[in-house]
Amino acid sequence: MTTGLLDGLRVLDFSLWQPGQYATQLLADLGADVVKVEPPGGDRMRALPDRFRAFNGHKRSLRLDLQRDADRTEARRLAAGVEVVVEGYRPGVADRLGVGYDDLRKVNPALVYCSISGYGRTGPMAATPGHDLNYQAYAGALAPRPGERPAWPGVLVADQGGGLAAAFSILAAVLHARRTGEGEHIDLAMADVVASWVGAVRRPQDTGADDVLELPGLGIFATADGRHLVLGAALEDHFWASLCRAVGLDELAPLSLQERSARADELRGALAGALARYLCDDVIARLEAIDVPVAPVLSRAEMLAHPHFRARGVVTRGTDGEVAIGHPVRYVRHPARPPGPAPELPR
Repeated sequence: MTTGLLDGLRVLDFSLWQPGQYATQLLADLGADVVKVEPPGGDRMRALPDRFRAFNGHKRSLRLDLQRDADRTEARRLAAGVEVVVEGYRPGVADRLGVGYDDLRKVNPALVYCSISGYGRTGPMAATPGHDLNYQAYAGALAPRPGERPAWPGVLVADQGGGLAAAFSILAAVLHARRTGEGEHIDLAMADVVASWVGAVRRPQDTGADDVLELPGLGIFATADGRHLVLGAALEDHFWASLCRAVGLDELAPLSLQERSARADELRGALAGALARYLCDDVIARLEAIDVPVAPVLSRAEMLAHPHFRARGVVTRGTDGEVAIGHPVRYVRHPARPPGPAPELPR
């Protein structure tokens, strides 16, 4: 019988929102034993049943009132027997509840303790409240192009990215703790994660620099049936040439990257006009046949029905027979567990 990559890893999860629960879900998918600690009224995410199920499969649950001395003592007892603790309170709250890092490392010096917050435990914004969109805004992820309005993103980038980064950080610290017996306090700020992505790429709207290339073959375009597609003919001359010939713009096919960049607005307009004459599925089929990067802008329902994601196991069926999202990474020799049931609210 194949075992999970993280069999034997024990995790205590105090998080009440999606970032921490996604981090521990990724660990549970790979075999970690995750115990959720819920407050007397139950986890806040239970008010969103679909999300609660999506991020709490294969976990166990218990209910503790950390305002009570007896329950704080029980939390410390549990922390003594795990390798990882995850919490998503605002900075300072875990300490006030008696389950902060300094409290728990007294009973478990090798503990890996991950604190997930919006802006981190230090810095001038440490106490500032927020949610995903606030963190993206501060990180520069919502900055529009000149003359445009900021767009509401289709996914919770900071929440999901923060959870993924937390899972990575936890496993790095666990490797160190197992080797040395020395624990770690991970201070993960969701705004930091998004800022690190944004800051890695210079964009024309941020710099105004003339040497930043505009790429007319890269972007979102409308088609004749009111749908949209995304072209990825970015830097490569052969993609651009094939694209132009496929949509009847043969005279533009020989243009070099520098020439395309210098005429970006004109060329984007020409492409928009040409693509607007085609039905979305027809032009995608035409471009895919000649190996031009292209994709339809799918709705959530269309993505869930797409055969590629089903073949990969990202879209699968849960134990209740309903559509569910599987672990996002494939492991050839030690596959992740399929989606499992979330725990019932403990009595």
